[in-house]
Amino acid sequence: MARVRPQTEQKLRAGFQRRVDKQRDRYAAQLTHAEQLAARFEFGEVVGVFTAQAGGGAKPRAQLVALLPLAAIPILIAGAAARIPGALPALGALPFVGGAWFGLTMWRMRVPRRRVWLYAFAEGLMLIDDPRADAVPLRWGQVTEVAEVRADVYDASAEESRPALTAYRLVSADGQLLEISRSFKNVRDPYSEVGQLLRSLMPAAVGDTMPTFPTIDEVIAAYASKADPRA
Repeated sequence: MARVRPQTEQKLRAGFQRRVDKQRDRYAAQLTHAEQLAARFEFGEVVGVFTAQAGGGAKPRAQLVALLPLAAIPILIAGAAARIPGALPALGALPFVGGAWFGLTMWRMRVPRRRVWLYAFAEGLMLIDDPRADAVPLRWGQVTEVAEVRADVYDASAEESRPALTAYRLVSADGQLLEISRSFKNVRDPYSEVGQLLRSLMPAAVGDTMPTFPTIDEVIAAYASKADPRA
């Protein structure tokens, strides 16, 4: 395997490190917060700080409210048949009014998007969904079950939906249930999803110079799965 010249390797590592340092500075507040919580709960070293977007979808009642104009169709049809003044124009305008009502309702009744944080430690983890509320710590030793959560995900290459691993469900001895989405990204990793692709495209000697940070899959496999007595 061809090796990179020392001068080239040094330049590569320096360039990668600048990106890492910039990423660290960007999330300095969260990284510091994680260290403070690790000390407070005696959770050992910080393994990773992860973040993901949650919400953004429509509320459960949104579609029901959005489709209310459809209830007027039989009434307007009956009115038009009975030649009630204004019934026929109203029936003709219903698709436009109903479409506008549907779009406005789905937009107004959507769940606001929010940023969720997950702090992973050597001895446990914390999921912070609401910054105004105290996070509930969970020690790895309390985890009694680790289950994979799968859902149908659209595969663009196959042009169809296929079952895919989307999250992990952790169950603790006291009955606490925590679902950890695979969409969580390590804030220390400046390359995130493209990092693995970049390494595969680069010569192995060059790819080895890229810094690596644990993914949420690796954290679950290394800590939660070991705590699972069935693993």
